[in-house]
Amino acid sequence: MASSSNRKSNSSVSKASKPTFRRAGSKPAAASPAPVVSAAPRSAQKPISSYTARTRVAKPSAKPRKAPSVAPARKPAQKPAPRAAVKPQTRTRKAPLKGPAATPRVQNVSAAPSPQQKPARGAALKKAARRTAPGTVSTVPAKARPARKAAAGPAGALIGFVGGVLGGAVRVVGKLLSGKVVALVIAVALLLGIGGIVVVNSPLFAATDIQIEGSEHVSAEAARQLIQVPEGTTLLNVDTAVLTAELSENPWVSGVTVEREFPHTLRITPTERAVAAIVYIPSDDIAWAIGDDACWIAPVSLSVTVDAEGNVVDAVPGDGDTATDAAATQQLTGVDAARALARADGAVLFTDVPADVEPSTGREVTSDVVLAGLAYANGFSDGFIAQIQSLSLPSVDAITAYLDSGVEVSLGSPEDIATKERVVTRLLEQQQGVTYVNVRVPDNYTFRSAPAV
Repeated sequence: MASSSNRKSNSSVSKASKPTFRRAGSKPAAASPAPVVSAAPRSAQKPISSYTARTRVAKPSAKPRKAPSVAPARKPAQKPAPRAAVKPQTRTRKAPLKGPAATPRVQNVSAAPSPQQKPARGAALKKAARRTAPGTVSTVPAKARPARKAAAGPAGALIGFVGGVLGGAVRVVGKLLSGKVVALVIAVALLLGIGGIVVVNSPLFAATDIQIEGSEHVSAEAARQLIQVPEGTTLLNVDTAVLTAELSENPWVSGVTVEREFPHTLRITPTERAVAAIVYIPSDDIAWAIGDDACWIAPVSLSVTVDAEGNVVDAVPGDGDTATDAAATQQLTGVDAARALARADGAVLFTDVPADVEPSTGREVTSDVVLAGLAYANGFSDGFIAQIQSLSLPSVDAITAYLDSGVEVSLGSPEDIATKERVVTRLLEQQQGVTYVNVRVPDNYTFRSAPAV
C-alpha cells in the first residue's frame, strides 16, 4: 500500500506546493540555499517544471545536496530615453502650397520672444501707428515716430527741395574734399612757393637806391667802404647776415639795421656795441672801451669837447665869435675826457687798474680785477651808475666807488651787489654830511660823516 501511494504521489503533479513535515526525533536536514529568483518580468521568465517546483523532504546525509541551478534571466532591451521637451519657437513655417486655398500654418508661438528674435524695425512700428484707431493713444515710441513737416503747402515743398539740394551738394563736396584735399593743398603750396620766389627776385623791387648811414663811432664813409651790395639785390632778398659780417670788421659794430622803403630804397645803418665801461690807463694816457659782452672794443680819443653842462659835443658851436665859443664849450683831456666819454655812453669809468692789464681789439677781457669791475657795472642800477664818478680797481678786494657828491664807498669784492647799493642809498637819504661808507659786509656796514658847521 505504501508503495502504491508513493507511486501515485510521484506520478501526480501538484499545482500548489505541499507543506513539509519532520518527524520527531529526527535530525534536521541541511538547509539548501534558497533558489535565486530573477527580477525579470514574468513574461520573460521561463516556466518552472513541476519537478523543480515541488519540494522534497531531504534525507539526512553527510553532504548537503546542491540546489538546481537556474539560468539567469535575460535583461529586457532598453528603450531609448525620451527626448527633452522642445520649447515652442516663434518661427512661422509656411505650409507647402498644394492649392489656391493653401494658407500658412503657424506653429506653437510663445508669448515671450526668443533671444534669437530681432526687435521690430522702424517700418513695423510705422505700420502699427497707422493701424491705431482714431482717438486712441499710439504705442509707437517717440523716437520712432516720423518727424512732422515744418511747413505744408508750396512753401514747405520749396523748403524741402532747397534743403535736399543743399544736402546733396554738401555730401558731394565732402566726398571730393576727402579724396583730393591733400593734392589741392600741395598744389596751392607749390603755387605760392613759386610765386614767392618770383616776387622776391622780381626787378619791380630792385634796390637801386642804397643809402648807408653812420653811427656814433662808425662814420658813413667807413661803413660804405666795408659794405659790398651785390647786383640783383632787391628789397626782399637782401642778406642781412652778409652785411653784418662785412660791417663787423669795425670793432664797434655788433649788427646792422636794414630799412626798406618801397619800391627801390634800401637804408643800411650799423648797430654798435653797448659800452659798459671806459678803462683809463694812466701809464699810457689812453682809454679803452669795453662792451657789455666783456670784450675790448677799441681805444677812444682823450681830446673831448663838452658844453657848459658837461655833455660831449662833436664840434664847437657858435656863430664865429671866438669869445662866445670859448665860454660855451670846454676842451677836456686825460682822465677828465675819459670821464666825460663814460658819462655820455652811460658807462662806468675804471681807474687805478693794474699795469699788467693789456687790452686788445675784439678780444675777451681776462683780467680778474677788470671783470670784477664789470660785475659791479652790470649789477648796479642805472640811477646809481649815474651818481658814480669813477670806480677805483687796485685789486679785487679793494674796489672803491667815488660818487659825484664826494662820498667814498668801499665796496670790496663783487658780492651782494644789490644789497650794497640799497644800504648806501638808504644811508645817504637818512644821514646828512656822510663822507665815507664801508659796505664790504653789507649787514655790518660803517660810515663817517663830517661835523656840522
